[in-house]
Amino acid sequence: MREKKTYSLILLALIIAAFHQGLFLNWTNDDAYISYRYAQNIKAGKGLVFNPGEKVEGFSNFLWVIILASFNLLGISSLLASKILSFCLSWLLILLLFKTGLVLGLDKFSACLCALAFSFSSSLAYFAMSGLETIFYTLLLLLSILINEKYQQEPNIKSLFLLYSALLAAALTRPEGLLFLLMSSGYHLLKKIIPGKGIRLKNILQIQLLFLFLYASLILLRHWYYGDLLPNTFYAKPQGTFVEIGYSAFFSNFINALFSGSFLLIPLLFLFTKRRYLTKYLYPLLFCLGQMVFMSYAGDWMAFGRFFMPVLPIVLVLTFVLLGLIKVNSEKSSVKLALKFISVYLLAILAGLNAFQTGKALHNQDAYPYLVMNSSLLIQTGKWLNQAFPPETVLSLRRQGAVPYYSGMKSIDILGLTEKEIASTLYNEKDALKANKTNAEFILRQRPEVVILFSSVSLYDGWMYDESNPEDRFFHLEYLLYQGAVRAGYQVLNSIPFGKSETMHILVASSEDLSNLRTSSEQLAEKLSLPRE
Repeated sequence: MREKKTYSLILLALIIAAFHQGLFLNWTNDDAYISYRYAQNIKAGKGLVFNPGEKVEGFSNFLWVIILASFNLLGISSLLASKILSFCLSWLLILLLFKTGLVLGLDKFSACLCALAFSFSSSLAYFAMSGLETIFYTLLLLLSILINEKYQQEPNIKSLFLLYSALLAAALTRPEGLLFLLMSSGYHLLKKIIPGKGIRLKNILQIQLLFLFLYASLILLRHWYYGDLLPNTFYAKPQGTFVEIGYSAFFSNFINALFSGSFLLIPLLFLFTKRRYLTKYLYPLLFCLGQMVFMSYAGDWMAFGRFFMPVLPIVLVLTFVLLGLIKVNSEKSSVKLALKFISVYLLAILAGLNAFQTGKALHNQDAYPYLVMNSSLLIQTGKWLNQAFPPETVLSLRRQGAVPYYSGMKSIDILGLTEKEIASTLYNEKDALKANKTNAEFILRQRPEVVILFSSVSLYDGWMYDESNPEDRFFHLEYLLYQGAVRAGYQVLNSIPFGKSETMHILVASSEDLSNLRTSSEQLAEKLSLPRE
């Protein structure tokens, strides 16, 4: 009877996750198209590049790009492959979370509740459909926790080899994955040296050195191919690009993931206060701590807590473990009953918070930041460019995903993710206003045929370009580009309402008759037209 109840709850979790993901089926993150374009160029024989002939590592998910390229070579599009693969991995992630809960000491009911709580996650639902590597990376981290626990219970070379294989895959999928690879190396060495647990020290060192060598080989290969040791995204997003200082970055990421369950990090601090708990759960706690450190220095954020999502299942399982520890240490039946009620109540809270978060996203899908996270308007813009301009047209804008992908054009990235010169300026010039001026001048010297800029009605501290509409403002760099392009003879083809809170400005360098293009842009405006708030 209990087995049937367990299977029923797990099945329910899988069904809820599938239904939840169905709500985001047509959502594809704009950043995902950067990976798609790299994968597409591999298939076309143009190399691991964004713009053919320009070797720039404008992605931060190497293994994911290679996986998508493999599907491309089989005739399966990156868009379809990424969604089907992430959907399957999300189900596997739920099952893996249940298994991890059991290995960490949860009873079957609590492990089921943990998996069920995760199935309600908006983060899980969105990122499974986003096209990004997030679900794959999250699975690798949780798999590392599970394998490590089995290794601790029964040390053997095979388990440790599998563990470091998962950690290497994580390090190749996300840059911060290296942190967990290095952290695990130190953890297993100390575990062997201090309490003397594990396989022979010689074998541990051999496995660690093997996988560190494999990772170092990739770094050297990257340097040989791109001329840099780190992805171009590292240079394009120095600390302070989006938030001024580290704790602000952490706060932004933490608050952004509040509805997803980031608040559960707070009770986990209790596990650090008891030596026996700290010793037993140190490895998963280190993963949580490591991701928090990364969140403090990532300098970026994304709705649904992109940078909290990789440790969300670990935080959930440790939360249920904490409740289980309190229950075990209490002899009162009333306390045990109360804790069982709290577990169910926690599940209800998480379900409610995530339902609110999903509802908010669906309601505001055409307002920033959600319009970038579903990219439907950007897709239409890219397809319009493909029809309205010749393929050799050079384009410049800051959203380097769906527009370049569907237009097929060479694209100069205003943010510098796929442009070395701009990234170098952002990294080396600490004065943001000077960096913006330098980069605006660089872009205009390239003389792109089309420049697309976005102003926002919500950016009250931005730069006003139209005194008749003072609330519609540019970011500083785009303001400089707008002013500079007009002075250089560019014509404003159209300024189109873009979603509920932005305006897209299309500037063209051509001095020829633009009547046909203007008519075409008006047709695009009709497709993008939405009620303004």
